[in-house]
Amino acid sequence: MNNERAPLVMVVDDQEANVSAVGGLLARDGFDVAPCLSGKEALAGIAADPPDLLLLDMRMPGMDGFEVLDALRADEATRELPVIFLTADHERDSLVRAFSSGAVDYVTKPFVPEELLSRVRAHTALKLARDHVQRLAQERQESLELIAHDLRNHFTNVLFSADMLASRKTDEAGGKLVESIRSAADTGLLFLEAVLDQAAGEARGEAVEPLPVAQVVQDAVDAHAGHARGKDTRLDLQLEPGLLVRGQRLALGHVLQNLVSNAVKYAPSGSVVTVKALAHGGKARFLVIDQGPGIPEAEQGELFRRFAKLSSQPTGGESSTGLGLSLAKQKARAMGGDLWYDPAPSGGACFTLEMPRVH
Repeated sequence: MNNERAPLVMVVDDQEANVSAVGGLLARDGFDVAPCLSGKEALAGIAADPPDLLLLDMRMPGMDGFEVLDALRADEATRELPVIFLTADHERDSLVRAFSSGAVDYVTKPFVPEELLSRVRAHTALKLARDHVQRLAQERQESLELIAHDLRNHFTNVLFSADMLASRKTDEAGGKLVESIRSAADTGLLFLEAVLDQAAGEARGEAVEPLPVAQVVQDAVDAHAGHARGKDTRLDLQLEPGLLVRGQRLALGHVLQNLVSNAVKYAPSGSVVTVKALAHGGKARFLVIDQGPGIPEAEQGELFRRFAKLSSQPTGGESSTGLGLSLAKQKARAMGGDLWYDPAPSGGACFTLEMPRVH
């Protein structure tokens, strides 16, 4: 094998002969093997020295394989550990339960050596590749933090200088220039935070991945369905089938939830909030449209600024921090997308989130 270290495979079976046979086969193929004869012994061994893969007997006295797997999945430190069940049980219900509990594969007894080795090689290779990607993401995050430290200082100095200039009396043109400088620096600082947030997510394993539009929209709508019912507001979904976008699940979910939440906040009682999703060239567009008062033209330039306070007020007395839209826009941009506002054709507000589409 070409890895720096041999992958460690833990073999758990209450029959010592089985552990010896499987362990010997794996050792001859270049794996490091940790033998265990019970579920409790396995959990203690995993806590002391986590393996790259667990070969776990399904039926054992005392703590069986399903109980071991449940304990692993309940612990964040071992939740992603790949587990292959060793079983003589061919019943469909047992295999369905195994996969629904989080097993990645199974091998039936008596096993065929070539089949067992093939499955172990495949799943250890996937585990080591995933670990490598997460290490790279962590290193990227650390590098970005170093760069960000310096950039934050530069942006902060620009903002401080803009505040100093603003405190001096100047003509209208000079005042607009100072405000433009402050706005650009503030936007740059917010974008930097969004990029760092995305990189931190990748380091935690939150990959940029193809996401089904119908699911992410439904999740966002479900999160605010109770609020909408309380205001007698109907949520109307118009989604183009089969759309996929590229992004981080949590980040995209936060942006969509912010848009849906705002639409419900500003929608009059008894009105409709429409959420659309459609392909647009190489992008996908999410449109969130309400029937509220919309945004006055004079205030539209302030819409995505931090702590912006607009004249429009939520129709049910809900609170607003003024941070949501500015963060949402920068999160969208960090994922290669964008977010903007247009007046809705029939009155109200229309926010459009554009994301890279997966063909």
